[in-house]
Amino acid sequence: MAFPPDPGLREMDLVILRHCEKSGEGLCDPLTAKGAADAERLATRLAGEGIDAIFASPYRRSQETIAPFAKAAGLEIVVDGRLQEWQISPTAMKAMKDHAPRIMENRHYRAPWSETMDEVWARLVPALEAIRASGAKKPALACHFGVLSIATMHLTDTFGPKHWKLVDQPTAMHVHRGDWKILEVEGLTPASIHA
Repeated sequence: MAFPPDPGLREMDLVILRHCEKSGEGLCDPLTAKGAADAERLATRLAGEGIDAIFASPYRRSQETIAPFAKAAGLEIVVDGRLQEWQISPTAMKAMKDHAPRIMENRHYRAPWSETMDEVWARLVPALEAIRASGAKKPALACHFGVLSIATMHLTDTFGPKHWKLVDQPTAMHVHRGDWKILEVEGLTPASIHA
């Protein structure tokens, strides 16, 4: 595997969420009506997971995705800018069919004016260390496709770019001690797949 994991971080018991359907790409763009309804379904599913802390990216869509669960559980949403989405420029996004194979093959590859996978992981490590230091036993991270995918690649034994197609809007991923599974949400997410 291309990403040597941090042994201490791999011990964390995490639920990592990709946000529900969004109305736009901006920092303040809300969820769509479907996204808001899906966030309610997600809240119902997460109720039995034992989540005791919530950390979210500064993007409104991430916070709105976890808000129904936070309200039901009586938990505060702690915003951490290091959980923001993988920064990929509009130029790179337009040519993503050309960049994607290179990104998946080389964690150091830089699409124009964009973060590399290694740079995303480098900013996630101190965020995860702070979350671990918070004392939370099973935190939830409300974030984005890139953050979920890159964190799961580092923290597990088998998750890789071939699994990225499983990360839909929304996805709830349970990560613990090198293992991963997608939490099935009725009407939203297919059963966990380990390919």
